[in-house]
Amino acid sequence: MNPQIKQKWVSALLSGEYQQTQNRLRTDNGFCCLGVLCDLYGKENNVEWKLGCGNFYQFQGNYGTLPSSVVKWSSLEDRGTTLIVLNDSGKTFEEIADVIEEQM
Repeated sequence: MNPQIKQKWVSALLSGEYQQTQNRLRTDNGFCCLGVLCDLYGKENNVEWKLGCGNFYQFQGNYGTLPSSVVKWSSLEDRGTTLIVLNDSGKTFEEIADVIEEQM
């Protein structure tokens, strides 16, 4: 993973700026850990979220997985599959940030 983006992502997860949600990149209530990465990409590349069905947002057409542009930008090798499982099983952003720091 790109070390500079990794640090930005970990910092964002620990910042308290993002409320955590599950099963979608973003909802009206918050973001999953991958949604935070998408949000960082969006801010840096002037890409906006779009409201889709219900209270779910899409990022470049994706609701629950990373778009290829974010994967390429971050150099995240497995598209975040492990992190999806951690996030959706109830691990906190703090716990997920530890995994990112130690294993990516």
